[in-house]
Amino acid sequence: RPYKKSFIDLYMELVWASANRDREKLAEVSQSLGFLTGQENEEMMNAHIDAGLVVGEPFYSDLPFDFAKSNMSQRLGKYGEIFAAHRLTPPPREAYSLHRKLAGAFLACIKLRATIQCRDILEETYEKYKNGIK
Repeated sequence: RPYKKSFIDLYMELVWASANRDREKLAEVSQSLGFLTGQENEEMMNAHIDAGLVVGEPFYSDLPFDFAKSNMSQRLGKYGEIFAAHRLTPPPREAYSLHRKLAGAFLACIKLRATIQCRDILEETYEKYKNGIK
């Protein structure tokens, strides 16, 4: 499914913020994308940001990330109740298909017990995207 450039631009910033543990930028871009309205209570805001940081863990470090040992699925699952109770707006439409693909990739890495240097891949991808290189 094709995504609008405006969505991709902001989503790349969201991923970069998550990979750099930038809570403020993560909240700002999440609101710009429509994941948040800006009127969320503190519990919802913290859950959204914390979940985003969990997803960014593979990209924090130059060291290889061990997906199998991360317990990422279980840790993300604990936010489901908070999202169900406190979300004020549905995620942007584009996020549904993109997040299914990302979840599938992460689950495949977990199942395959993959250990990958993800930071290098993200940095290269981010720089190419910022510079308009395909």
